[in-house]
Amino acid sequence: MSAHGTPQGYTDGCRGSGACDNHRTGRMTCTEAHIRYQGDWEYHQQVDAGIATDARAKFIVPKVPRLVAESRSQAATRASRAKPKVAKAPKKRVDPRSKPKHGTPSGYKVYKCRDECPNEFTCRQANAAASRKIYHDKRSA
Repeated sequence: MSAHGTPQGYTDGCRGSGACDNHRTGRMTCTEAHIRYQGDWEYHQQVDAGIATDARAKFIVPKVPRLVAESRSQAATRASRAKPKVAKAPKKRVDPRSKPKHGTPSGYKVYKCRDECPNEFTCRQANAAASRKIYHDKRSA
């Protein structure tokens, strides 16, 4: 049997765990060597050249930055961000001559008179009639 901790040891039948002589040591087991041989090109080249060792590879894993909640005192000391002032648009004034009348769909939308309309034909009825007409027009088309 070939040396433990190499891909050849895995090919010869050593499957790591308790059977491998390198198990629970600082060196690679045959299974680890086989996996590394399959995925690490540099190690693959070293094994093919005959210069690979059974030392475990030490890969640097970058730390992920963590977000930490800010305390009230830290928030108070932090400079407040200046918010740009947005100019408000002036309110539109309705010309009294063009004001909608009660008993029309526009009166229903503007005056919001649902149940108490001064006209006999209420704004609610006018809006319902207008929506039915639109519905029937769309349905027939």
